[in-house]
Amino acid sequence: MTQRRIQILDAAAELIAEKGFTQTSVDDVIARAGLSGKSHFYHYFKSKDALGHEVLARQFDLLGERGLAILRESSLDPIERLQIFIDSVVAMQVERGMKGGSPFGALASDMAEQDEGFRVRIARVFRGWIDEIAGLLAQAEDRLEEGTDPFRLARFIVAALEGATTMARMKRDVSLMHGVASDLKRFVTSHVRGAVTR
Repeated sequence: MTQRRIQILDAAAELIAEKGFTQTSVDDVIARAGLSGKSHFYHYFKSKDALGHEVLARQFDLLGERGLAILRESSLDPIERLQIFIDSVVAMQVERGMKGGSPFGALASDMAEQDEGFRVRIARVFRGWIDEIAGLLAQAEDRLEEGTDPFRLARFIVAALEGATTMARMKRDVSLMHGVASDLKRFVTSHVRGAVTR
């Protein structure tokens, strides 16, 4: 992937997180990415929808490089990995200066009802994230409280993080993310036998 293509995708991801997919125009992307005109944009992408699909793929790759890499770090205890992962989601938002929330959520809310291709792809992204966390929890299943379902707990974690990201973006308040992350880590720990929750 060329550096210019990455530049366009990253500019589009910022705009989608800030304004939503529907409200982000090709002209907005051209201006944010510093392109010379529409012909330059269409040299790289056939349409705005094609751009949206690639933004989604790239954001998932970036999440994989940072967040999911933590979940797969086998030298750490599974529950510790999960706690670090939750903190990393907050850290990513701090790095972005709360200028945007999750492009997954922005794309999902804007496009899922309008475009079946987006809906399917976004559902696949969330399912992949849930499956990764559920797999991690399954590694520690012998330590979890009886009746804890790793998949349901993973789904709750993803929903809480995505919701917190959206709320923090709207309020421009990273402390909200920190608070939800602390509560979420405490909630996860409450499912571990013998763990002390604070």
